[in-house]
Amino acid sequence: MDLRLSNEERPDATIVAVAGELDVESAPQLDEHLTAAIDGTPTLLVVDLSGVDFLDSTGLGVLIKAYARQRDAGSEFAVVASADRITKVFRITGMDSALSVHADLESALAG
Repeated sequence: MDLRLSNEERPDATIVAVAGELDVESAPQLDEHLTAAIDGTPTLLVVDLSGVDFLDSTGLGVLIKAYARQRDAGSEFAVVASADRITKVFRITGMDSALSVHADLESALAG
């Protein structure tokens, strides 16, 4: 399955919606997309994984890299993950305590 990416620019945030499978083959595409979004220096970058069917460690690594870049720039980073199969990856790796993971977009935007 192909990875589909789209951006929504808001005055206070950039939302990157991700759909499809986020794995070793598609992770570089997301990495490039997030790098471009971060270069726009949003105050808050939200990566919405609501449309993601599969997430592996390579995809998780891309999210961690983007988080680190946002943090180093003094900006905020949040992830939306509502499906159990996706939130489980964050839980078993312990990244749910390092990253700001939310069940829906509204709570991610609210902080």
